[in-house]
Amino acid sequence: MKTIPSTKFSYNSKTKTFLVNGNDVQFDTTYELENMMTGGRRVFHFDHSTGSEWDPNTKWIYKSTDGEYTLEVGNEDVTPAHAEAYLKAKLRNF
Repeated sequence: MKTIPSTKFSYNSKTKTFLVNGNDVQFDTTYELENMMTGGRRVFHFDHSTGSEWDPNTKWIYKSTDGEYTLEVGNEDVTPAHAEAYLKAKLRNF
C-alpha cells in the first residue's frame, strides 16, 4: 500500500472524488491518502479503469473502504512511445 500526502492530490467535494496525477505516484492496487493538516487517513482499493492501460486519458478508479469516496489516478505518464514498444513486444512472435 502506497501513502499519498495531501500535497499530491486535489479534492472535489461535490463528487467526493480525490484526484491524483499519474506522474506523482507509482501504480498500486491500494492507496492510503493522508491529510497533512489534520493527520486523517483514508484507504482506497482498486475498482476499475476507464480504458486501456496505454491510453493517456484512462483513469484508474479506486473506492474507499467505506464506499463513500472515489480516488481517480490519471494515466498521464503513458506516451505514444510506450504504447508502440508494448505493441511491438506483443507482436514479436507473430
